[in-house]
Amino acid sequence: QHRPQRPCGPRATRNQVRLVTGSPGGSRIIGYTAQSIINVFDFGLDPQQAINVPHYMNRNGRTDIEPPQAGVTLDYDAQALADALTAIGHSVGIVSQDSGLSIIQVTDHGLIGGADYRRDGAVGGR
Repeated sequence: QHRPQRPCGPRATRNQVRLVTGSPGGSRIIGYTAQSIINVFDFGLDPQQAINVPHYMNRNGRTDIEPPQAGVTLDYDAQALADALTAIGHSVGIVSQDSGLSIIQVTDHGLIGGADYRRDGAVGGR
């Protein structure tokens, strides 16, 4: 008998559609999509910038942080972050994460899209 580990991760924002986001990724889907929502609404990033932020998450154990990937993610010092988290008691792994996120943001002027280069994503439209 097979049951999914986690529910699919569709997200609705308020009473109007302002953002549509989703990702493959098994048990990481919730972390990927939550991070994309936070990056857009809390940090003011556009969909592509939100996707390009390296991933970080903890699934009730080790804290996984994604190393930077040239041409794919924003650059940062993953080892320095790992060291800082370890210093405050986290078990940390630097782990590649291939989320495959897609985001469509609804604005007053139209739609803005973003796609994850970690899985050869692309955005098209007019």
